[in-house]
Formats: sequence, structure tokens, C-alpha cells
Amino acid sequence: MKLGKFALIGLTAILALGATACGSSTANNTVSTSAATESAAGASEAADTSADSASSGEVQKVLIGIRQDLYPTSYINEQGEPAGYDIDVIKKIDELLPEYEFEYEAVSQEALLTGVDTGKYKAAVAGFYSNDDRRAKYLFPEECIGGNIIGLAVRKSDEADIKTLEDVATNNKSVVPIAPTSGMYGIVVAYNNEHPDNQINLVDAEWTSAADEYKWVADGRYDVAVASKNVVDDTLPKIGLEDQIQFNSFTAIKTWSLFNPSETELAAAYDKALKQLKEDGFISEKSEEYFGEDILPYITEE
Repeated sequence: MKLGKFALIGLTAILALGATACGSSTANNTVSTSAATESAAGASEAADTSADSASSGEVQKVLIGIRQDLYPTSYINEQGEPAGYDIDVIKKIDELLPEYEFEYEAVSQEALLTGVDTGKYKAAVAGFYSNDDRRAKYLFPEECIGGNIIGLAVRKSDEADIKTLEDVATNNKSVVPIAPTSGMYGIVVAYNNEHPDNQINLVDAEWTSAADEYKWVADGRYDVAVASKNVVDDTLPKIGLEDQIQFNSFTAIKTWSLFNPSETELAAAYDKALKQLKEDGFISEKSEEYFGEDILPYITEE
């Protein structure tokens, strides 16, 4: 066991804008560029190199950027320490990699990406979504770290059986308008593209607060809101609608750690350890703890 390795290096008090700030309007599974694919493809060779470093007794210190305000994924707890799903996972990965010693610096998302750009951070661990721009600029590992669970916020009284987007379309249910820059928008667009004969009426909107959206569903103005489970769980108690609104999960947007393009060996070692954590049940256990359900069925390729 490596001691004293989880020291918090810094803290910048900048609040993130929106619960899905780590995402983009492009949902899930974008196609990686050839450069990122070729870098990740060197996993076996890089893992061998890492093993050689470990056997020689060398330990490489690695500074990793994390989010300070992305609850429950990556945040600073009341004791001033890094906490959250991604944090527990990356700490466990560190335990599995004796050749590395991870240190953490908690900052805003903007500072995170700047740090990876400049090489200050070897990686950024903060529940990032994948999109073409990021795939072109950063090294994505082969393994996603988790997923943002997506579902439908519906009225318990008369819409509880509306559990999927297909249900919404088939039953002609009205959907709270969605901003085109939201990840939720991309999910509905993808559904409509795949189901030309069973369409959802998708209405564009400016950004609206989650609280307003759930109130509109509760009072019958709309039937459903496409939403993130994290946001629903955080918002409903604050507005007193826990007894009126039900959340039905149906998918997840994969979330990723990002690496500086030069960190192929580190990314390969990370992949190997993360795959092990998925196989031995650790990821399922942690997602149950932080998200209330096992995320693995949503993020595992069929």
C-alpha cells in the first residue's frame, strides 16, 4: 500500500455551469480519430513497459486533474478531500499500479482541460463525455470509466408506465423542450433517426432549470422530461416533488477520463486496471453506491 498518495494539491473555488457541463450535445459513442485509436492500440506494449518499471522499483509520480464540484462524480467533501465515484475508481486503479503514484489537483473544468493541454496534468478524471473535438485533441483510453444514467422524469399518478423513448413516441406523450446544446437533445435526435416511423415531437428551447422542467411535468404542462438521474435525485427533494415525480432509467451516456496525447503508457496501464475493476465487481459496487443502480449494463458493448 502506498502511503500519503492522496494529498490534495490545490483547490480553485469556481462553480461549474450546469449539471451536465462535462458533456456535449453529441451523445455517447462518437468515432475516435485514427491518432487516438493508434495510441490506445498500444496497450499491450505499454503495459509491458509499465511492468518493467515496477519490477525495477521505479515509481513515477503522476499529477491528475479532478473536478472540485461535480457531485457525485468528482468533488471536494466537507473534510476538504477529493470524493465521488470517479475518485474512488481512480484511487483503486492507483492501488493496482505499483509503478505509479497518483496525486490530485482539484480545479474547474476549464482549468482541467488547460492543464491537460499544457502537460501539467497527465490526465483529467472528471466524467467527460466523448465528442469529435475532444477525440481529436486528447488521448481517450479504450475503457470508459462510467456513465451518466439517463431516463424519463414522469408523473407517478398517470405516467409511471412511460419508461422508454419508444413509449413516449408510441403514446404520443409531450416532452419538455430541450436545448440543442444538451446531451439529452442528442439522445432524442438519435432515437428519432433510428425510428423514422415512431417519432418523438422534439421541441428546441433555451436552457431551462431542472426545477422548472420537473414542475412542468408535475403540473401536467408536459408529460415527460428527458433527464440525468444525478440531476433528478439532487433536484426533486429541493422542490418537494419526490412523491409526484418518478424517474425511469433507460440508457447512459458513457463518461471518460482524458489523457495528454503523449501519455500512451499511462493510458494503457489505466485501461488494464479499469477492465479488471469491471470484471471483479468493483465498478458495479461503486455505481450502486453513488448512483443507486449498476451502471455496467448500460456501458458494456453487446
